[in-house]
Amino acid sequence: MMKIKSTLLITLLLSMSCSAFCQNSNIEKGRNAEKLGLQDRALSYYQQAVADEPENALPLLLVGKLQMQRNHYDEAAIALQQAVSMNDTMSEAFENLVTCYIENGDFDGTRSGHFNGVDELLQLAERAIELNPNSASAYCNMALIYNFKKNYTNAINWAKKALEINPKLPRATNTLGVIYYNRGNDNDALAQFRKTLANDPDNIDAYYNLGVMYTQRNNYETAISHLRKGLQRDNKSIKLYYYLGIAYAQRGDDKKAIQCYETIISLDSTYLPAYNRLGAVYGMKGNYDEAIAYHQKASRINPKDVDSYKCLGQVYTDKGDYVKALRSYQKAVAINDRDHETYCLIAKLYAKQGNSSRETASYKKAAKLGNKEAQAWMVSRGMAW
Repeated sequence: MMKIKSTLLITLLLSMSCSAFCQNSNIEKGRNAEKLGLQDRALSYYQQAVADEPENALPLLLVGKLQMQRNHYDEAAIALQQAVSMNDTMSEAFENLVTCYIENGDFDGTRSGHFNGVDELLQLAERAIELNPNSASAYCNMALIYNFKKNYTNAINWAKKALEINPKLPRATNTLGVIYYNRGNDNDALAQFRKTLANDPDNIDAYYNLGVMYTQRNNYETAISHLRKGLQRDNKSIKLYYYLGIAYAQRGDDKKAIQCYETIISLDSTYLPAYNRLGAVYGMKGNYDEAIAYHQKASRINPKDVDSYKCLGQVYTDKGDYVKALRSYQKAVAINDRDHETYCLIAKLYAKQGNSSRETASYKKAAKLGNKEAQAWMVSRGMAW
């Protein structure tokens, strides 16, 4: 009898050891693949590690970080959200989750639907600092959230706290530059971006922000120059190609814009924003069928991508196919009923159809969710929301 129990115990221990070994082996394989630049292979190993031990937060953290490197922020957020729900003391998971939302421009939760409003994001950022008070990058997240709230005094203070921890941290000087730019201090912003490049000549974020800054000031030649300099350092940077495409498109050079987005797809065939930007360029040119094809391709890659359906709705609206436009917007709402931009687009569609009651109802929904354009529309007509 004792022999049977011992055998069962040994078998159980061997089974547990094998499971742990398999998972750790996949994590090691994933890390080695990352070092070799094999991101797809690394992701596959990490995902297998998640499957091997679904209650372990570490593989999810690794999936999230890798997806962030690939600029796949929606997918990254899902993995990191699962990681923090499993382990509420994993500081790196909290910090990366907040960074992910910020990089994706999801400050109020309307894009992901994972949280309600900027104050909840602020709480996540505070939790990351509580878990690791020495992380300068976590302080940068706080700075950028206050920047979004237009509380520039607090934003600058948090950025300076990050610099106290690490005076040469590129993300800290870059963050300070972003805040100065949004406050309207262009010269101070330029000084911080240049300081970032002085400390890190290969810093892609600084080149990117300079490109954004000059594009938004309609100084396209200078913007393009900075973005191309960045690409000389990293010729596979999706974010640089993406904004270079925007700069070319705004300059009126659709051909070069299309080349940028096609380059992105050659680097990463699943990068949805590139397909949607291609659709937008062709839509602006009046090539509606090509535009629709690109947006549909994006929606097939990720059937839960709200932006793809919003873009489809806009193209169908421009084409005059209001029935398909409304269906596209309804699909977007079904995925995320807190995306105020979708309701605004629906309102404009009803306006084109002369349906004033539904136009007003849609603007009211958008206004309740914080859409400034919708709120201004309601106020101009003496309506409350």
